[in-house]
Amino acid sequence: MLKNLKLKNFRSFSDFEIDFSENINSIIGPNWKWKTNILEAINLICNNTSEQVWLENMVKNDFSVFFVRWIFEDENWLEQEISVSYSLDTKKKQISINKKAITSKKLDELGEKSIYFSPIIMNLFYMWPSKRRDFLDNILWACFPIYRDSLKKYENVVKSRNKILKNIWEWNSNKDEIIFWDNKMIELREIIYKYRNIFIDYTENGIKNFSEYFLGKIENVEFKYITKTDFNDIKWSIKNYLDKNLDRDIILKKTQIWPHIDDFDIIVDNKSLIEFASRWEIKSIIIWLKLLELDFIKEKTSKKPILLIDDFFSELDNKHIELLSFKIANYQTIISTINDLEFLNSRKTFLN
Repeated sequence: MLKNLKLKNFRSFSDFEIDFSENINSIIGPNWKWKTNILEAINLICNNTSEQVWLENMVKNDFSVFFVRWIFEDENWLEQEISVSYSLDTKKKQISINKKAITSKKLDELGEKSIYFSPIIMNLFYMWPSKRRDFLDNILWACFPIYRDSLKKYENVVKSRNKILKNIWEWNSNKDEIIFWDNKMIELREIIYKYRNIFIDYTENGIKNFSEYFLGKIENVEFKYITKTDFNDIKWSIKNYLDKNLDRDIILKKTQIWPHIDDFDIIVDNKSLIEFASRWEIKSIIIWLKLLELDFIKEKTSKKPILLIDDFFSELDNKHIELLSFKIANYQTIISTINDLEFLNSRKTFLN
C-alpha cells in the first residue's frame, strides 16, 4: 500500500508531498493543477520504467535532476522507502530502497504494481496497431522480467538485422551474414510468444467471466490475436517466413515479420471491434480489458495492484461507473478528477 509520495523537480512540482489512505483517494482540482503528474510519479516506480526519453521529460524545466520518493507498507505492515532520481547530465537513473542502492531487477521483485486508467485508453481500438501491442506488452512487462529483457534484446536484433539487409542491398554484405541474426530472432521470438500465449489464453478464458460488464447487450465476445506466426510450430513458422521473404526484406531494408507488428482485435457478436463497434461497446470492452489486466497482474505477481484513475470516469455513464467502482472497492485507488464523485465515501485528498 502506498502511504506517502514526495516529489522534487518532477514535472510541474518543485517540492511536493502527499499522503494516501488505504482505500479510495481522490485528487480534486481543475485541469491546470497538474493532477496527472502525481499519478505519473506513482506509475513510474510501480512499472519500473527505464525509457530514457520519458525520464528526461519528467525533469522540471530549468533543473537537471528529479527526485521521487515513495513510502509503502508491505504485506507485513512494515514501511519501505523507495526512491528514484534521474540526472540529465549523466543520463542515469538511480534507485534505492531504505536508502540502499538496488538494481531495476531487484525493484521488480520488491516494488508494487499499478494499473493506469486514463481517457486515452478509450481510443485503443481507434489507434494504430502499435498502441494495442504496447497495451499487451505493458501487462506482460509488469509480470515477467524475462519478457521485458527478451523484448529489449529482440528490438536490438531487429535493428541489427535491418542494418544487414541495407548492407546486402548496397552490396556491402552477403546473404549468409543474415543467418546469425535470423537465429537470434527465432530464439527471442519463441520466448516472447511463450509469454504472449499466457496472456492470450488467460484473455480467451477470462472473457467468459465478464458478461456482466456488457449489461446483457452483447451475446458473444471473442479475443482474436492477429499474427502470421503458427503457434503450433513457432520456430519452423518464423524460419520459413524469414527464408521465403528474405529478398523482399532486402528490397525494403526492413524486417517484415512478427511479433513487432502483431495486433489483436475483439470480435463482438461476430463483428470486429476495430471496424464496427459502437462507442458504448468500446467502453464496455475497455473496462473489461482493464479489469482483466487487474486480475492477471494480481495472479501472476501475487501483488495487489494500485489503481490509478486519471479523469477516466468522465468517459463513462453512471452504469459503467457503478460496475467499475464495485470492482475497485477492494483495491487502493487514486483518482484524479475535476469534481467530487458521489460514490466515493472514503477519505479524499484535495489538491489546493
